[in-house]
Amino acid sequence: MGDGSTVVCAGAGTPYSAQYAADSASPDCGHTYLRSSAGRPGEAYTVSVSVSWDVEWHGGGQQGVIGGQLSQSQVPLRVAEAQALVVS
Repeated sequence: MGDGSTVVCAGAGTPYSAQYAADSASPDCGHTYLRSSAGRPGEAYTVSVSVSWDVEWHGGGQQGVIGGQLSQSQVPLRVAEAQALVVS
């Protein structure tokens, strides 16, 4: 995640639905940054992702598995921090 933590998600995830607000937490796999990315190189965390797929197929009386399909990417992610002061 760029901040020293790692998140491992199993399965295909939750399909998109408009019922989830854009700022809501992930229903099955997510990460919350506890600090802003200020002061980091480029003022951003470098987030790396690897997705591995094993495809199981059936057809024509045969079946098989195509394993090890791997996609990887990195993206800089700027994380801001907001602080609130409560006064009476």
